[in-house]
Amino acid sequence: MADSAQLRPMTPDDLAAAMTVARSLPEWFNDGGIEQMTVDLCHQRGAVAEVDHDVVGFITWFSRAGVGEIGWIAVAPDHHRRGIGARLLEYAEDRLRRSGATEVQVETLGESVDYEPYERTRAFYRAAGFCYFKSVMTDNPGMPESLTLQKSLSPLLGD
Repeated sequence: MADSAQLRPMTPDDLAAAMTVARSLPEWFNDGGIEQMTVDLCHQRGAVAEVDHDVVGFITWFSRAGVGEIGWIAVAPDHHRRGIGARLLEYAEDRLRRSGATEVQVETLGESVDYEPYERTRAFYRAAGFCYFKSVMTDNPGMPESLTLQKSLSPLLGD
């Protein structure tokens, strides 16, 4: 089903609505993740997806040494499988490309953790062209394996 979502830059006024979306996804974001997200959303660039003037999804990103990184992405459960996440990801990739990034990375729960919601997350990123970059075992019980996926960003036309 095609979505009718409108994408626009995230503003400070969107923080509460974005956090409402994130809290609607406890399968993906535990209390520690929500706490970190609350801080990150104040400092990272972002975009929101709106349907009927309601925020139903968001994405944040930042850049280090020419490599873009996706901070957070979330779409409200009743808007899953409508292409909103893919459109948000494309939006972020475009903004990163325009800022000079030639690659974009995302960190997610690793494959050694058998957990269906994150199997879907990894499939989402792979369908968007992301490939394995590195994997690290951690002491964090919420993310015992950190998987970094990476994608090359094609140059802007005319570059």
